[in-house]
Amino acid sequence: MVEVLGVCEKAEFACAELYHLFADLFKDDREIFYLWLRTALEEENRARLFALMAKLRHDNIIASVVLEMEQAEDTLQHIRGLMAELKEKPPTLREALQIGMELETRLDRLMRQNVVKFADETYEKSFLAITNSKRLELLQEACQRLAVA
Repeated sequence: MVEVLGVCEKAEFACAELYHLFADLFKDDREIFYLWLRTALEEENRARLFALMAKLRHDNIIASVVLEMEQAEDTLQHIRGLMAELKEKPPTLREALQIGMELETRLDRLMRQNVVKFADETYEKSFLAITNSKRLELLQEACQRLAVA
């Protein structure tokens, strides 16, 4: 259980690092810079949530981990591969937004599949409330604005 949660934490931090890279790449556009920065900070918070869940496993809050280690590792490797690729060849803003939307969809799918099974429904609702954000919608809106401009 701890290993899977640890890989999820690493994946979220890797995603945050990628978004920080995007923020730096597009720092001249204040609105886009803040979009990437906010998204990166939210990913860091989600990573910390995985660390917290690993600690809570002893308090009978976490019943089990549903996510397979292979799926968690695949996600982490995908993000790290993207990072290496994008450091070599920085994306355009449109490409960065599309990458962000794809990542958010992939990570959200992992969250919605309930990485963990909680012992009590109230814990699950709290977890989903914390992880539910408007990141994907904000990236989509920015992409639509870019298409109109």
